[in-house]
Amino acid sequence: MFGWERARPAPGQTRIGKSNRAIRRWAERFGLLPAILSALVAGIFIAYVAYQVVSRYTPTSQAAAAPIDITKVALTIVAGVGGVVALVIAYRRQRDAEQSRFVERFGAAAAQLGATDAAVRIAGVYAMAGTADEADGLRRQQCIDVLCGYLRLPYSPELGGNHQTKHVQKRTTGGDTGEDEDHFEYRQNDREVRATIIRVIADHLRAEAEYSWSASQFDFRTAYLEDVNLSRAIFAGAARFDEATFSGDAWFDKAQFTGTAGFDNATFAGTAWFGEVAFRGDAAFNKSVFSGIAGFDKATFGGTAWFGAATFGGDAGFGAATFSGNARFGGTTFRGDAGFGGATISGDTWFDNATFGGDAGFGGATFGGAARFDDATFGGDAGFGGATFGGAARFGEATFSGDAWFNTATFKGAAVFARFAFAGRTSFMAADFGSEPIVFTQPRQWGPPPPEFDWGNDGVGKPANVEPRVWPPVVSAP
Repeated sequence: MFGWERARPAPGQTRIGKSNRAIRRWAERFGLLPAILSALVAGIFIAYVAYQVVSRYTPTSQAAAAPIDITKVALTIVAGVGGVVALVIAYRRQRDAEQSRFVERFGAAAAQLGATDAAVRIAGVYAMAGTADEADGLRRQQCIDVLCGYLRLPYSPELGGNHQTKHVQKRTTGGDTGEDEDHFEYRQNDREVRATIIRVIADHLRAEAEYSWSASQFDFRTAYLEDVNLSRAIFAGAARFDEATFSGDAWFDKAQFTGTAGFDNATFAGTAWFGEVAFRGDAAFNKSVFSGIAGFDKATFGGTAWFGAATFGGDAGFGAATFSGNARFGGTTFRGDAGFGGATISGDTWFDNATFGGDAGFGGATFGGAARFDDATFGGDAGFGGATFGGAARFGEATFSGDAWFNTATFKGAAVFARFAFAGRTSFMAADFGSEPIVFTQPRQWGPPPPEFDWGNDGVGKPANVEPRVWPPVVSAP
């Protein structure tokens, strides 16, 4: 139901943009006298080349040039060089005027953001956004950094939008002990100011924005963000949300992350909507905590998807998601249901040491590379019906406490079920075991009831590549 339409900038366009920014920074550092001298040299060189071209291809008489003609030529050259110098000076004057105007507007907006009155601070948000719209490059980034920095300031939501702004520590020189004083200086209605910043940023990140900030970088690390709506936002630069706290629901559906997307150690207190979000680079959610529902249905992961040691307190949906690279869910905890039905993972998959507290649905999923479920724990039902394992599949020490469905699954590579435990009803009916070794060795638990296969419990009709040869496998000691 969600999608992204805008194409990624071509590599050539990216290189051109970087070159233009580098030339601009070099020109701004260039002094006035060197600029004039360079213009003079360039003007003389161009005049010399023009003279050579004209004299070479234009017929001339052998008569000596009149003094008045030589004087005209000299005056023309002087006028041309003077014009070049005038243009350089005018350009530098205009550039300095623009810089002064930016500094003035930037300073005024920053002063408004530091005011005690909420209305003045809100006006400062819009003033800073207007300054960013009129600027570009590093100046625009500077304005955006101030807005993001405001969201990283200390904030206590339990105070109703107010927060403590001063904490005084009194220590003797070189001493470790002393007195602490808390000065409570409240900012009234700071919640509304912070919400305004988020709305302004979101409006500048959508495709229909008159002034797009998508190429800039956004640093929300450690920020406290309430009811964030960044749906359809386009992040062409780096977007860092590491250790951020999302209070309320967080909306990222249809968002596009071209650069780095960092959500390591982030906390989502409410529902997190990432439906059909596009991560074209790596997406990092290591050790992130999702207290409510986490919806990644139809999401696209262009690079590696990092969810190592993440915690999903509610249901986690990755249905029909596309992982072009590796998917790393090692040590992840799913306390609710985990839905990966119809997902496509082109690279390797890690679910080792993962814990599935509810049902785990992988029905119709495609694992293009190796799929590792070693030491995984399935507390509810585990559905792998119709799944395709293109590479090696490992379920060593895996525990299936509920029903486990592998019916109509396809194993194109080798599969190892070592010291596993099937505690509920398990079915491999109509599964395609291919031609690579499929090993069921030393199960810790084999039902009851015993797992269902297309052959009988005596092993008659079992494919030759399915081991052990003597069927069923012998249950080992716990």
